[in-house]
Amino acid sequence: MGKFFDLDSPLIRGLNKLADVMLLNVLVLIFAIPLIVEQFFLLSPVYVALMDTQSNFQFGEYIGVILIAWAGGIICSIPLGPALTAMHFVLLKIYRDEESYIAKTFFKAFKENFKQGAILQVLQFVVFGIIVLDFIMTSNMNSIFRYIVIAVGLILYMASLYIFPLQSKFENTILATLKNSFLVAIMALPKTVAMVMASLLPILLFYFFDLKLLPLLFLLGIAGPGFLCAALYSETFKKFEPKQEAVSEEEELEQAIRKIDDEEN
Repeated sequence: MGKFFDLDSPLIRGLNKLADVMLLNVLVLIFAIPLIVEQFFLLSPVYVALMDTQSNFQFGEYIGVILIAWAGGIICSIPLGPALTAMHFVLLKIYRDEESYIAKTFFKAFKENFKQGAILQVLQFVVFGIIVLDFIMTSNMNSIFRYIVIAVGLILYMASLYIFPLQSKFENTILATLKNSFLVAIMALPKTVAMVMASLLPILLFYFFDLKLLPLLFLLGIAGPGFLCAALYSETFKKFEPKQEAVSEEEELEQAIRKIDDEEN
């Protein structure tokens, strides 16, 4: 029983990882607050009307509000891109049991990836906004165009799951990161499908349990599915990472001392 609660036991290591993921989720939520507040106040009437089973909901009546929410969301989502990039950088370290200070590493990665992460987030928000508007415009049409929009949206969503993980792990241009996200999504298609399911898990749970699940979503709603995704793409990323040469214990100790000295200076 004593070994079961040892600091190095699987249980304690798992609980430590869970606590780290929770902390990471709160950090990301801080940078998501502007977008959440903006979308909540602008789109609440649309959501209420959509959930009202007694009314005949027409998207066309709310198209103006949706457009304003989309335009405002582009600006409000800017800090979320670097935050998601930093989140995936830390999540991969947590999954691989690589030692790091969660908050310190997060803010360092946030700063280093701010420009590209922000641009990628804006591009992503614009593109998915166009997809949503196309879906709304074709919602009353019994044509093939609606299914084309859904198919294109699904392909883009699968590729988008790799954008911030790739940005966090590999140095590349924005165009190269976007291109690689499509390539990796296709190359690791079974894992990509699993990542889609993992990323949609909070939405599914919220649909069935509503506000009862809000505390859990506050602690794990973003970083929780992100950790599952990191577990899935970790091995795929290793194929593209530079090989590390094996070092002796003396060399490893020297590197650790050098790293501590650098941090103190």
